[in-house]
Amino acid sequence: MNVSQIKEHLPVYAEGPGGLSGASDTHIANIDSVEGGKYIKLTKNNAPDGQHHWFPIDWVRAVDERAVYLKKTVDEVIKELLNEEPAGV
Repeated sequence: MNVSQIKEHLPVYAEGPGGLSGASDTHIANIDSVEGGKYIKLTKNNAPDGQHHWFPIDWVRAVDERAVYLKKTVDEVIKELLNEEPAGV
């Protein structure tokens, strides 16, 4: 995966119940930025609490010109998203 393909405003999809087929992936947010080459910051516009959230770049399973796809389920993402900017970013 090439981190430079991760662009501002790309939608982010978590794995849905159908596995890696893609058809059942669930939109969770849009990209705000890549920070320090280690974390992805999500826009606060899509967040239910109106705040920015972060996740480690190693959650990404694929990127294309249309979206970023995670190797986590929606439930895992909700549970594990960072609510504060990670240290060292």
